[in-house]
Parts: sequence; structure tokens; C-alpha cells
Amino acid sequence: MRVAVLGAGVVGSATAYMLARDGHEVSVIDRCDRPGMETSFANGGLMTPSDSSPWNSPGTVRRIGKMLFDSHSTLKINPSAVPSIVGWGLKFLANSTTARHKANMVANIRIASLSLETLRSIRKATTLNYDQTTRGTMRAFPRGGRMARFVQMCREMEEWGVKFEVLNQEQILEKEPCLKDVIDRYIGAVFFPDDESGDAHKFTSEMARLATELGARFLMNTSVLEIVKQSSSRISHVRTSNGDVRADAYVLSLGSYSPILTRTLGIHLPIVPVKGYSVTLPLNGWNGGPTRPVMDDGFHAMMVPMGDRLRMGGKAEFARFDTEVDPKEGRRVLNDILKILPAMASHVDVESASSWSGLRPMTPGGPPIVGPTPYNNLFLNTGHGPLGWTMSCGSAKIAADFITHGRVLSNRVDPRNYAL
Repeated sequence: MRVAVLGAGVVGSATAYMLARDGHEVSVIDRCDRPGMETSFANGGLMTPSDSSPWNSPGTVRRIGKMLFDSHSTLKINPSAVPSIVGWGLKFLANSTTARHKANMVANIRIASLSLETLRSIRKATTLNYDQTTRGTMRAFPRGGRMARFVQMCREMEEWGVKFEVLNQEQILEKEPCLKDVIDRYIGAVFFPDDESGDAHKFTSEMARLATELGARFLMNTSVLEIVKQSSSRISHVRTSNGDVRADAYVLSLGSYSPILTRTLGIHLPIVPVKGYSVTLPLNGWNGGPTRPVMDDGFHAMMVPMGDRLRMGGKAEFARFDTEVDPKEGRRVLNDILKILPAMASHVDVESASSWSGLRPMTPGGPPIVGPTPYNNLFLNTGHGPLGWTMSCGSAKIAADFITHGRVLSNRVDPRNYAL
């Protein structure tokens, strides 16, 4: 079967690989010159089933004011974006009840776990190399923070297969001696042994390479302009900047831009873009940093080792489709990390740090939208929010199963949780 995948980010490239592995004739269309050049380019680098709790936890209504007006909030809402997200925001709040939040968290855990299982099987069968770290992740909590509440949430996730360990100060230093200068800041930490990390851009490039070796074609520098329908139940072709592309089936994996293309089809995807920031710092041989991803729950800052680089991330922002890098936000992220790793300042050139921002495609509940549409040859694989890489291989397997077999083969997930 000829399948056209729209989008060559981490989700689209993983989908192309899974489809090519199933024996399909795959074409991938993307406006960039290489795979993984937009949201997948410099994201946080985490593959974390442990981070499956959606952002709209119970009590979100009470925190809306802080999000709007507190510059230190982890989730910032740019006032200019408010008119465009009102309807989506009401659905976001509706999903913040205890029951809905837990159901969405479980759905996230299931697809993230399937994804990690699928990734590990691909890694065994191929030559993937993306500066991966398989040493787990650690979240450290300052005194007076929310550690007790977080541990309770971990106990709920444990029921669905998320393993965790609670660490005291001594155990924190056993895993990460780099925190010795600030250990008195922390009351404890939670360690997730199954989490992984790495360079999502390198991973995307590798998946595209593997897909190409299986016969997939990547049509780069090609913008998708329109998905043209043949009838009320079937897609005819895709109109692009380089001519029409025809296939037997189509998979839409264009992240935050997916809703723009489905409107003319009468499909209204509940997805809005959320801007995320990262800073990448060359370490130039310095090995005094963390050996695995470490998140400081007080600063809401993370640091992820990637070979001879350190990736750092901070807050997210509702800012419509604005991808402009705010130098102040990049500097804030770097300054927070220097408070956690004060020794780093004297060993690396902090001025060589590069800042980046990208758009995360968020659904109101949290789980992505994966599977069939009212058009019998159009499938969705989009809306992964901050867990795009974490869920990429799992959602790719679900989409490929629908196209190849007409159903999802894995019993790890319930496809109804990700249905349109």
C-alpha cells in the first residue's frame, strides 16, 4: 500500500519507519530541508513515562490567575493568546477533575510504556545512536515544596507500571555527586529507573535513516498546502508546494499545524500550540555535571546530559504560533541551572550556550489523537504535547497497526483513549 506521512518530525519519522517495516511504500512530506528541524530539533530530550500526569491537575482553576500574572509560573499565558484558546481552555479545565485527570494520566502511561517497549525492540534490531542515556531520571525537591503530594501521585502511577524510588539526601548524592554543593537545598528526591533520555533530533534523523533503508522516500523542502477530499469519506490527494501527492492512505503528523489542514475537511482538532524553551551548553570535556536527567522541582528546571553537551529546559508559554526565542527566558533557564550547579560556571563558557524554542501540540486532556478519521484513508498521529518523543514509537505503532491490520495489535493500550 502507498502511504503518505505528512510531517517529518519525531512522530512522523517514527511512523514512516513502522509503516516501511510493515512493507508499505512510504512517502514523507515536510517543509524543512531535513527531518526533525522544528519541534523535534532541541526539545528537552526526555523519554519519560514518569511524566505522564497531564498539566491540568485538580485545582488548576485556582492557579489560572498565577499563570496569567506571575512571571515565575511554570506555565505562562501570553495575554495575546487568550482569545484563541478560550474554547480549548474550557475543555482543559473540564479535564481537571480528579476522575478525568486520572483517566488521562493512565492513557498517557499506557502509550508511553508501549513506546518505550517499542523503542527498546528497535534498538536491539538496529544501530540507533542518539546520545542516549538509560540511567533513569531524578526529580529533586526543595524544602517546603510539594514532595509529599508528588510521591502520592507516583503511588497512583505505580499501579500502572511506573516504577519509582524515594531518595534521601545521602541517596541523592550516591546517584548524583554533582549536587553536593547544594544538597542542603533538598529534602529528598524521586528516582524513576525506567526513564531514558537523549537527543531527539538525532533520534529523528536516525529513524528517518532506518525508514529510508527500508525504502521510504522523504520529500523535503515540500510544504503541505491542502488535503483534498474525493468524497465525504475518502481523501483524493495532498496538494503540496511541489505538486500533488497521491497515496492509498495518509497519516497527518504535523503537530501544532495539524488543525489548520483538517478544518476544510470538517475535522476540528482540539489542539493548540504551547511554546517550550531549551538551552544547550557545550561542556568542552567537563564531566562534573549530572550523569542522568535531573529536575529541580523548585526552579522547575531540568538538565539533561547529551554526550559533551548539557540540555536545559524551563517554562512553557501559550503564545499562539510564535517561535521567536526570548533571550531573557534562555538566560533565566541558564541562571537557574547555575544555582543548581555553581561549579559549572568556572569550567565551561556559559556564553556559548544556544537558546531555542518550539511548539508543543497540546490537547485539552493530555493524550494524543491517534487513529482513524471519518475519511477511511486518513489517519491522525498528532497532539502529543510535551511527550512527543516519549510517545512517538508507541503512537507510530498504533497508527501503523490501524493501516496494516485495521486494528491495534498491542493489548497495552485501549485505542479509544486516543480516538478523535
